[in-house]
Amino acid sequence: MITAKVKGMSDLHAQLRKMESLAPGVMAGALKKAAKPIEDYEVGGAPVDSGSLAASIHTRVMKSTAPGKASVRIGPAWAIYEKGGVEYGRFAEFGTSKMPAQPFLRPALDAGADEALDIFAREIKKAIT
Repeated sequence: MITAKVKGMSDLHAQLRKMESLAPGVMAGALKKAAKPIEDYEVGGAPVDSGSLAASIHTRVMKSTAPGKASVRIGPAWAIYEKGGVEYGRFAEFGTSKMPAQPFLRPALDAGADEALDIFAREIKKAIT
């Protein structure tokens, strides 16, 4: 029979508990930073008429009640409720019966995804080391 004694388990447990309580904030912060390249591509690719659409593009951290879950929204959709926001981003993205689509959201995601993942991984690594 082999017997082993491990020292420091209570300290390890305390550190893991601390990390668990900090995880949502760390993830939200990392996601916010990771979203920046996608937001920049959206702003640069938004159709320009008055410039209001590009100006209304922002990244917002979404609230979550689920443990260990965080998300962000990137784009103009929520800006309609803020001063100076616009509500026609979806029409530009998908088009209408009278207007052809001028996609800027999906191309921005495609262009910035790899960079966003790299930033997210770097931020999480920084937080846990």
